[in-house]
Amino acid sequence: MNPALRQESDVPEVIDGADAGGRGRDWLAWLFGAAMLAGVIAAALHFAEAEAFLRLAEQAQPWWLGLALLAQAATYALEGEVWRLMARQRGFSLSLGRAYQLSLSKLFLDQALPSAGLSGTIAVARALARNAMPTGGITTAVVVRMVSYYAAYALTLAVSLLIASLYGQTNALVALVAGLFVAYALVFSAMVLALSGRKLRWSGHRILGHPHVRKALRLLEQVDPQLARDPWVLSQASALQLGIIVLDVVTVWMVIASLGYSAAPFGVFASVVLSNLFRSIGILPGGLGSFEAASVLTLKMIGVPVAVALAATLIFRGLSFWLPMLPGFWCSRRLVAPAAAATLKP
Repeated sequence: MNPALRQESDVPEVIDGADAGGRGRDWLAWLFGAAMLAGVIAAALHFAEAEAFLRLAEQAQPWWLGLALLAQAATYALEGEVWRLMARQRGFSLSLGRAYQLSLSKLFLDQALPSAGLSGTIAVARALARNAMPTGGITTAVVVRMVSYYAAYALTLAVSLLIASLYGQTNALVALVAGLFVAYALVFSAMVLALSGRKLRWSGHRILGHPHVRKALRLLEQVDPQLARDPWVLSQASALQLGIIVLDVVTVWMVIASLGYSAAPFGVFASVVLSNLFRSIGILPGGLGSFEAASVLTLKMIGVPVAVALAATLIFRGLSFWLPMLPGFWCSRRLVAPAAAATLKP
């Protein structure tokens, strides 16, 4: 058997095992998310004056939207750079175009098949395997990408809580949820790094012998511990993840500017990060409804009118969630195709 095809068949066995859910459950999640989103829009419209939306149309500066679109497009380039970074560390070359397609595909699959980000990760792993990247390199890339994301998000979440307190908008429930998420991110990341490259005996152990736990441990066994724990590699990957968050903040700020309003950059930063927190812990595709509700509420807290907050949130979601779905679908179809042009070269 071709080694590349053999590795491809190994990757799903090691990384897969997460049930993305049946089609019925997926459609139910989307319908429930759409209902929540409709409820958020209805509630915001109830509290906003009709004249406010007319003023938005009169004051709009559409050219800001072009800049916002460029900022959002750049997030996929940074996501792709994380995979390119790990490919280079293993002596492979991953093209910019291919990495960009991987990012769009991961976005589409993560949003279309809610599975805590595993759907997109599995697709990326399969694509890398088809191009003859060793399984150990793929699992190491997955671990570094995950740990760097948690590191960046925990840092920005802590900063966001500080900013919220400076605005006098600290909420005990939000602070508790954020604190628990930061604690989880740090403990989980430390545990993953500690177990990387270690072989554990799971036979006869009730917890370690569980099928899903066993598959996770098998994944971690194949991780290169020296590379996964390399401070320089982790810092570079975390910087790229921070860049993605900053570009999301810049996108929202520009969208608000396109509506003829000005918002405090640090306030927008806190709003985006806290809204993403509720998107991450939600069970609906892309955090439908929960993200929009959190975004409108937090933007209002920093002084943005409800009408502007609602319009900015919906436009941002259009740019970051809905617009990339079509190219993401096209890229994912190419990724799951049986054959692909080799862009990774040892």
